[in-house]
Amino acid sequence: MSHKEAAEKREEDVATGALGKAGNYIHPEAAFLFIRCPRLRRIPVFGEAVEGYGLKVIIALGGCYLLCKGIADQILYSQTYPMMIDRYGIEVGRYQRLSSISTMGWSIKAFTAMLCDGFAFLGYTKRWYMFISCVAGGAFALAYGLLPAKEASADVACAFIFLSSWGKANVDILSQGHYSRLMRQNPRPGPSMVSWIWLWIMTGSLIATIMNGPLADAGKPQISIFVSAALQIITCVFFLFNWYGEKKNRVLRSEDALFILEETRKERELYKISTHHEQATGVREKDHGAKGNKCPQQSHPDEDVAAAVQDALNGGEHGTGDLVQDVYGDETDDEEGPAEGEVYYGKPPVPCLFGLFEANTEVISKNWKIFVYSVVMTCAVIVMLCCNILADTLGLLIACVVVSTVCCATSFWALPLVIAKANVFAYLDKAVYIRVGGPLSAFYLNSYGCPGNLPNFSYTFYSTVGGVISSAVGVVTVALFNFLFAKHSYRLTFAVTTIMQFVAGMSDIIMVKRWNLYIGIPDHAMYIWGYTVVGEVVYMLALMPPVVLLSRLCPRGSESVVYALMAGFASLGQSTAVSLGAIIMEYGLPVFQKQDDGSQCNYDNLPLLVFVCNMCTPLLVIPLSILLLPKARICDDIDVDGTAVRQSVEKRVVAAALPNSDKVMRADPVDGHKRDEW
Repeated sequence: MSHKEAAEKREEDVATGALGKAGNYIHPEAAFLFIRCPRLRRIPVFGEAVEGYGLKVIIALGGCYLLCKGIADQILYSQTYPMMIDRYGIEVGRYQRLSSISTMGWSIKAFTAMLCDGFAFLGYTKRWYMFISCVAGGAFALAYGLLPAKEASADVACAFIFLSSWGKANVDILSQGHYSRLMRQNPRPGPSMVSWIWLWIMTGSLIATIMNGPLADAGKPQISIFVSAALQIITCVFFLFNWYGEKKNRVLRSEDALFILEETRKERELYKISTHHEQATGVREKDHGAKGNKCPQQSHPDEDVAAAVQDALNGGEHGTGDLVQDVYGDETDDEEGPAEGEVYYGKPPVPCLFGLFEANTEVISKNWKIFVYSVVMTCAVIVMLCCNILADTLGLLIACVVVSTVCCATSFWALPLVIAKANVFAYLDKAVYIRVGGPLSAFYLNSYGCPGNLPNFSYTFYSTVGGVISSAVGVVTVALFNFLFAKHSYRLTFAVTTIMQFVAGMSDIIMVKRWNLYIGIPDHAMYIWGYTVVGEVVYMLALMPPVVLLSRLCPRGSESVVYALMAGFASLGQSTAVSLGAIIMEYGLPVFQKQDDGSQCNYDNLPLLVFVCNMCTPLLVIPLSILLLPKARICDDIDVDGTAVRQSVEKRVVAAALPNSDKVMRADPVDGHKRDEW
């Protein structure tokens, strides 16, 4: 055989879905790529991710997260202070209110997830929504950068920041839903794909951090905003050409239904559960006939189920039309059936608005409580947005109380008790750590040119140097977290990190009181050690436990939307904390407030403000953790009752009982929940 023939044979083998050295599936795009450039396969992270999912989707995910969530979002968030204080010239107290709006767009991404899953647009549940979010979000960012440099522009600018951030949050949550589906279909290279995504997020954040400081020092922070707008708009190219490779909504609904069918068949086979037909007639079906029921009285053999599943995965061509139909059975033969070339199992999507949208009624009806909760939370975010801009101090306080009460109560109504308690704790954990970043930034940067011995940091040092060091410390802290706290309980971990936050808060007071100069520590060294190193370590250690807890509690089948809901509620808690800081400043502890003589250099209340907000109120987390968190270690799996699941013990017990599975099922009906944890 010649070299040419051998090469052609290799291409033919890999094009049909060849297997790797360990018998792993290789995507056809990856196969052709590795034939032409074998060295690419040996690149860490990239090679394994491309092997499992293909080149286009990996490039698209990396590019999307680099441009949109990495650079564009970090620019928009980090340049809020120089835009508001230096360009628009607003007071620190006003900035404290408005700065909370920059993160509110991320609080309603659960509503976006439910809306997109419930109503497909132009045949897709994600593709065109992400396209519109990139274009519209970039347009709002561009409008934000073009606003005139005057104080009256600040309120409108905040609305544009919110809308642009919402666009980025939409792309983030819908991309998460897409690659989560890919990981369920091919789990092995999943960690490599997640690592690839976070590599580009961190790279993008680093690029934005390096860019922001010098531009702010030059008095041109709006240039960064224009870059952010351009990058967000450019991201839409990935969705215009569908580099994510998203399938149409009707095919995905068939995949989901047939996947559930196949999983049900496997469970019946594993536990020898009798079929509905067997229970009704007493006749045992051959070869597990319940594997592919069109209705409870009719069954299909294994090969028909496998063929139907494979047909749906291949895009909709099938030859088992009797299997893939409407399971509800309410339609008569006179009604219009599925169009030729389409695959349904279950109730098909319902076209609406002249076919522009398709309503996935099954998705909506199954998750209607979560959908209502996401609507309530979206309304709460809009209320907070309007009150931060328009309301007086009392009105903002009432809004914070009402929003917190309604959202927490709705959480207990919409979610299982253990999940609801963890959700409320994640919100309160963020809300009680009251943030006063505006006054502290004004002090460190000496934004108003106050006389005296202030630090007078430049933006290059404060944002760029400090940001780069914080990023490096954060990476190391995440790596150390598992070693330090993995085998300890959530309650103990939160108690320890809260005490560490109390101690870390003293570094700001030391600098504000200028005690560091009395003991011979320069301002730059004290800031790097206190805020950038110790503060970042404490922040990351406090951030990891709720992330792990929320991940473990998300129910199977609704992981993406429930996690988005809980993460969004925690983000709303962070925004609420900023609003509470503004209320405290306006009611009793004003800082850098304009005086009768026009000066804004009164920061006498800053030490007390930092002590109350950064050191005292976070201590409330300790009793809240006792009331709301489960008695479990971070390394434990948690069941629906909030108790730790000892997997190894359960597996041994169940393995011993499997020979008499019918007896096990009757004696221990709760075993169904245990099986979900395996």
